[in-house]
Amino acid sequence: MAKLHIVPLYAGILGLFLVVLSFNMLRVWMQQKDAEGNRELLRAEALVSSFGEYVPLALLLLLCAEIAGVPSWASHMLGAALVAARVMHAFGSNAARGSALLRFAGAQLTYLVISLASFSCLFFYAVPGAANLK
Repeated sequence: MAKLHIVPLYAGILGLFLVVLSFNMLRVWMQQKDAEGNRELLRAEALVSSFGEYVPLALLLLLCAEIAGVPSWASHMLGAALVAARVMHAFGSNAARGSALLRFAGAQLTYLVISLASFSCLFFYAVPGAANLK
């Protein structure tokens, strides 16, 4: 079995980022007297929720692609892009004017990473000797 050394790096970084997002949500929740309808709390909850929806699947696909034999540079590229996408999405989710574009770009980059990792998994499944083409 191949030694996995790339995806765990990005899983660790993203795991710590989830903790940061969760602590931020908890901080906002603790500061609010009336949490219902609070835009800042809703925004923080949506960030954690979105992270939980997309990042686990993306990491699973990256892990499968690494196991299948994707070149290490491609795994690093996709992992770094996923981290950048989630940071962009988080910073773009604030109330500052013009930040919605950053959030949109982060979401689109997340979709691109998931798509490329999915295609990589399908390619390495469909072409049995593809891992040896490095």
